[in-house]
Amino acid sequence: MTIAIAWVRKILDYEQLVMVSDSRLSGDGRTFDGCPKILSLPRTDCAIAFAGDSGYAFSMMLQLSLAIDSFPKMKRRAHELSRVSKHALRVFDTMAGQIRQSVNVSAAQLTEPGAEFILGGYSWRRKEFEIWSIHWSSGDHAFVAEPPLSVGFSTQAGRIVVRTRSQRRRVGMSPISFAGDLDSVKLAKERLIAKISSQTGGSSGFAGLDMQPFEVVRDMLRDPGHAESIGGAPQVVKVFQYMRTASFGVFWPDKKAGVPHLHGRPCLDYEALDKQIIDPDTLEEQTFHPPTHDESGSKVAVAKGAR
Repeated sequence: MTIAIAWVRKILDYEQLVMVSDSRLSGDGRTFDGCPKILSLPRTDCAIAFAGDSGYAFSMMLQLSLAIDSFPKMKRRAHELSRVSKHALRVFDTMAGQIRQSVNVSAAQLTEPGAEFILGGYSWRRKEFEIWSIHWSSGDHAFVAEPPLSVGFSTQAGRIVVRTRSQRRRVGMSPISFAGDLDSVKLAKERLIAKISSQTGGSSGFAGLDMQPFEVVRDMLRDPGHAESIGGAPQVVKVFQYMRTASFGVFWPDKKAGVPHLHGRPCLDYEALDKQIIDPDTLEEQTFHPPTHDESGSKVAVAKGAR
């Protein structure tokens, strides 16, 4: 399974859409850390993350990317972002219809796709970020897309809350979506509320999400007692208001003892990454250069361009 979160990050007078997830695939008594779970889509103004059975979810996510790449109006953003979500549902429904029970098994097998997604990007029509949670509905026998949740201070409750879904952005509330196994999502929501409450003193001083959801995922992955369904390094993709996406590396498990991980994979010591690398503790972004040799022959890692 997975823990994945997408949210709108407020920075001064502009915004970003950020997606973060863990990097573990698990099943059949095995775990595999280092697996990409977030994909920038070819039209460059949106990205998608998956959770669930990777045999279904990753294949569907990749087919959506290929479908957009081969559809000129969709790829060059002539079709607005909401049409991407509708196209995604049609692609996923068509693929779900191709799941069959094997003729070589005697017992009935579940043929519903165990997959869910978070799709998000910047809408040039609405001039704002949009997020959809996409999951399989057994009742409709189809995938459905729902608007994001929202997090912020509730004057009625007198505390920080995660509210139900709404088509419109609420004043003073930040859009956010979660995907993953129920226990991990529940824990992530609880930790996010606790973190924001501690930062604001539980008051109405909440001005919008920054990188708190990333910190929640980071802390969950560092917890030695975390659920076996999550693991590996955090992976991060951002969508910007100028309709471009970028993936970010993360020093893991920390900057001092770790190496850059990109999409969950530890980078090799000769890879010169054209990416910004996030220090998971300070949240600073740096340009990373691979180790070089000093005059003594010792390897020296160089990281510069902090900003």
